[in-house]
Amino acid sequence: MEKVIKKKIDEIIRVNHAGEYGAQRIYSGQIKFCKKDDLKKELKRIIKEEYEHYEFFNEEMINRRTRPTLLSPVWHYGGYFLGVFTSIIGEKYVHACTEAVEEVIVEHYEEQIKFLEQKGVENKLLKKIKKFRADEDDHRHFAENSNMRQSGVKLFKRFTRELTKFAIKVSKKY
Repeated sequence: MEKVIKKKIDEIIRVNHAGEYGAQRIYSGQIKFCKKDDLKKELKRIIKEEYEHYEFFNEEMINRRTRPTLLSPVWHYGGYFLGVFTSIIGEKYVHACTEAVEEVIVEHYEEQIKFLEQKGVENKLLKKIKKFRADEDDHRHFAENSNMRQSGVKLFKRFTRELTKFAIKVSKKY
């Protein structure tokens, strides 16, 4: 494999590993402080899928000897705080957070799929990313269909989208 392609694959694995870890932390905080049983049940279903995604990328990192992001402590505490915060301020913010984060992740996975298909490499990785994209899009649809459209929520969603984009950008390199 070309050195440039290997570097890009390592970047994909590192950022996806970091993202799945951050998602777990967000959902963990939401679950811990969620007071609505039906929402908590759905969040537990979602986090189970996030653990599956994380485990795949964790194994890939070990097998390929790809270094993890140096920012794991930030995602550990920041993700959990975001989850706790959204759960405390209300269900509509839990949904807005999920919708915003998963929207960015779906777009991010789309870019990776396009790269892998263009290069014609890493079929196993490509299949997993396609599956995970579908899971994340399901999470987004759940949140989108459950969310109440209010101006404060829209502002919070925009903030969360930009925060997620920033997290992806720095996790690719650091």
